[in-house]
Amino acid sequence: MSQEPLPVEILDDARARQRAGDGELTPAQVKKIARQLREGIAQLPPEQYKEKLRERLREIASEQDVELPHPDTRSAFWSYKLEEHPDIGVGEDLYSMHVAAAYAEAEESVRYLEGTPGGKALGELHLWDPAVRTALKLDKDSGRELAGDAWSALSQKYATRTENEALFFMAELNPGTVAYQTEAPQLREDGKLDIIRFMYPPPSTKLEGFPPETQELLSRDAVRAQLHTFAYDEKANELTKAGYLNLDVLRSLPTPEAQRAAVLELCAGVARLDGREADVEKLTEEVLALRAEQEAAAPGIEEQEQQPQKEQAQQVPQAQETRQTQAGREAQEVQEVREVRAPQPTPAGHTTPAPPAVSTPASATVSTPVPAPAAAATPAPASPAFNFMPGVTVTPKQVVPAGHGVLRPTEPEQAPPAAAKAHDTDMGM
Repeated sequence: MSQEPLPVEILDDARARQRAGDGELTPAQVKKIARQLREGIAQLPPEQYKEKLRERLREIASEQDVELPHPDTRSAFWSYKLEEHPDIGVGEDLYSMHVAAAYAEAEESVRYLEGTPGGKALGELHLWDPAVRTALKLDKDSGRELAGDAWSALSQKYATRTENEALFFMAELNPGTVAYQTEAPQLREDGKLDIIRFMYPPPSTKLEGFPPETQELLSRDAVRAQLHTFAYDEKANELTKAGYLNLDVLRSLPTPEAQRAAVLELCAGVARLDGREADVEKLTEEVLALRAEQEAAAPGIEEQEQQPQKEQAQQVPQAQETRQTQAGREAQEVQEVREVRAPQPTPAGHTTPAPPAVSTPASATVSTPVPAPAAAATPAPASPAFNFMPGVTVTPKQVVPAGHGVLRPTEPEQAPPAAAKAHDTDMGM
């Protein structure tokens, strides 16, 4: 499924918003924010202080207004930056937050989180600003963690209030984002999977090497709203593990049907974590049906094991017949040569003339005896000595008919390799 390109006017507005930024906070503004958030907890031990500050930020987020301004309003969600657009230059960074804001500004029926009353209120705390983080006595990791936790709480409420289209300004879900961990799961759990619409196309590099059917499946909004393609470490939560789609393993599956079954199986795992039992049942039924069709179409294991034996059984008699025919022909040709060279009876008193010379190609004459083919029924009898002159015994050279060269027993046919096992379709999950 291909997305419609965003209008150039939207992109130009997003660029202008990104250049303007939020402006740098004054020391007085930073101090005011820190005093507001630290009031009553500043003297607590570090760990207790951090936990109380987390609770305070979540409470602030829960109090904010993110209600729909009118029933037909669509909600924009964003993550990372815009890529793969004809008007985006190579190496240009155009962050999706500004694209979503510009789109919401141009479309009266669209809102985005930072543009809601609650989003503006939480934004005024500038929790991502390093100066504010320092004033709150937090290191970089702790500051980012608390800021993300507060915005995640507000985002969850925002997703819960979404009723119409959920416009995802992102190319794919990344498990390290609020969109994957909070917003998309909330929409799915509320039965709103079918309202999610991705505004950017999926990364083309991740679709390379797949048949058209699989590319179409991976481009569907419902699939993109559940799965991700980013490797994770052992600290990842269950949702991150369940939704991971290993593209290399998927490409190794032999048919589009096998690939479809693997993708739907992962979607069923995500649906199970969401508590969407009806979707689990529906997806599982399709996966089982697809795999049953594959098993019916593919030869059974017993048949695969017997096939090389059948082929070998057919090849052995053919090879033996070929060797026997060849050996018989060779014996016949040698016998004919002997008959030509055998001495003829002569009348008494006459000298025995030498037999007429038999012309043989130089390349067909060998000076060393050649072993008879192993498959010959009986070895040819030894040639008698020819008495051309009294007292002289001459042993004739063995003649090999032209085109045969030195005969060697034909090597037995090798059995073909056993049929490869079917690829595992569970993708290691």
